[in-house]
Amino acid sequence: MKLLICICTYKRNKSLEKCIRSINNIVNKTKFKINIAIIDNSKNFDVGKIKKKLTKISKYKIFFFNEKKRGVVFARNKCLAKIKNISPNFICFFDDDCIIDKHWITNVFVTVKKYSADIVTGPQIYPKSKSNKNLINYSSFFEKKYNHSICNVNWAASNNVFINYSILKKNKITFDVKLNKFGIGEDQLFFSILKRRGSSIYWNKNVKVYEKNHIHRTNLSWLIKRSYRLGVLGHYLDKKINGMFLGYNLNYLKSLYYLSKTFLYIFLLFNKSSRINIINFFSRFIGRIFGPFVFNKIDFLKK
Repeated sequence: MKLLICICTYKRNKSLEKCIRSINNIVNKTKFKINIAIIDNSKNFDVGKIKKKLTKISKYKIFFFNEKKRGVVFARNKCLAKIKNISPNFICFFDDDCIIDKHWITNVFVTVKKYSADIVTGPQIYPKSKSNKNLINYSSFFEKKYNHSICNVNWAASNNVFINYSILKKNKITFDVKLNKFGIGEDQLFFSILKRRGSSIYWNKNVKVYEKNHIHRTNLSWLIKRSYRLGVLGHYLDKKINGMFLGYNLNYLKSLYYLSKTFLYIFLLFNKSSRINIINFFSRFIGRIFGPFVFNKIDFLKK
């Protein structure tokens, strides 16, 4: 069986090298034939500077591609287009700054065999260090949290996901280019559509990757912008997944939900993270309210 690991990258050569080294350490008891596809999203093929080094340090064959159109959606779609020539049995997506847990494949196949999962995902963990132990990484507020160690979910994030390639061939689906300007949300829509079409998606807490704490994500303004951005694109996701009429109604029901959560934290849930949750939910509320009116006018990628 063949597994293709897809990594989209943009000017993170040092992080990418660490990612490749972590892939070398994955325990491969199933004896997959592993290949890696790296899609560089820079105009001047920045990863070319370390191409020879990556080829030398990797245990596995690497295919290098360049996508000059800026944005992760174009990079991921380039990968989907090139996969056809490689013809794997399974593919996975990782981010270029991820360190992969060495038991990742083992835990993926525990889930596949037990639940007949078409798609398997898991958490992205942000380790603490001496330099960042007192900082709040606001990325963690956007990580999905579940009550069980393995559970059936509605969608997966493309920073850590395993996919049976046969379902992609069957559905002939790509990432929505209209969401490229947001830099987020395209994976939620992609996997939500696959779920609607009958694919099973499971989250396993042990199918994990690690990401370093980016300093700009410890700034409260990053949280506000991220939450607002998610609110703005929320109506589009609801509309694409549920249809025009239901989508618009869901958007404003969810806006009321975020507003009620804001007041809940203001008046009832006093704890050390209350202020952050208030800002997070209120920013989502504002984004949901104005999303239908500003969606086509903004481009977060240029900011």
